Amino acid sequence: MIQIAIRTIRTLLPASGSVTLEQIATAVDTALTIARYSDLDRDLLIREVQSIYNIRLDEFRVIEARRLPWISERKGSIAFNFWNRYRDYLIVEKGFSETVINQLDRLTDRTLDGLFDPTVNGIIDKKGLVVGQVQSGKTANYTGLICKAADSGYKLIIVLAGVHNNLRSQTQLRLDEGFLGFDTQHERAFRENNLWIGVGRIDQNSIAHSLTSSLSDFSAGAANAIGINFNTNEPIIAVVKKNGRILDRLLQWLSAQATEVDGRRVIRNKSLLLIDDEADNASINTRPENDGTTRINGLIRDIIRLFDKSGYVGYTATPFANIFIPITDDELFPRDFIINLPAPSN
Repeated sequence: MIQIAIRTIRTLLPASGSVTLEQIATAVDTALTIARYSDLDRDLLIREVQSIYNIRLDEFRVIEARRLPWISERKGSIAFNFWNRYRDYLIVEKGFSETVINQLDRLTDRTLDGLFDPTVNGIIDKKGLVVGQVQSGKTANYTGLICKAADSGYKLIIVLAGVHNNLRSQTQLRLDEGFLGFDTQHERAFRENNLWIGVGRIDQNSIAHSLTSSLSDFSAGAANAIGINFNTNEPIIAVVKKNGRILDRLLQWLSAQATEVDGRRVIRNKSLLLIDDEADNASINTRPENDGTTRINGLIRDIIRLFDKSGYVGYTATPFANIFIPITDDELFPRDFIINLPAPSN
């Protein structure tokens, strides 16, 4: 009830610009005259609304190399349908402040600009890292990045969601709400009879499909059973845990979708965005130099190698292992950019 009351209070406050404590108190008092809110704690409501509007947020910082800017040139021709409904969802359903939304918009633009225009031809391999404190909004950040990437033309998105089932399932649920708009417990593909959740209650015209569900990780049988043509022009997402058996299944399934070119299997008709959550955990090759690779590290790199056009973005609060990776083209070292994600004051 408190969250519903806060949404009502926000409709009584200015849509933009600064908001004073007096304005907040007046809006709260007005809301408390409504019968359903009359028993709520006035001081608690004022504090909650203050935490939304009176937010300090430092500017993010970027270390980068080899960037070829493209977002500003293409932005006018991109219909940001996935991003627009996610932004509306964060404002309406999650109560994000204008300050945080504007920062998220700039930050996801900047991250995407550090990758590549997925509509161009050629062989492209970009790698970056986003560093944020615990509870600094990393999941909201990469969900926003996924939405903008799908709008821009990235057709396959893989999210590596930790090493445990519960974290993978939790991440899938967040992406069901923030990107897909339907509950993957019931359907993995976009259907007219889906159970709409999150962004799907705002707009059902942005179509994407999932190879995984909140109940189960990737399997070739389930991926084939959803009846989606891999070559569809609609975005496809897979949320998988960093487990050797699962990643090997995914690699073999993707290899079956590839074509033989100059003696190697390659996917040329899709740009890959690979999001590595908790990128310092399990993704790093911890074997001594010239002693091969750890299994999960090798499988991640094999998946990336399947694509002519790939972008890898790691997210972590503890980037120490990531920045000590050898700086070679085939490694997961973030050689194109590192972005520091500031936590909001609330």
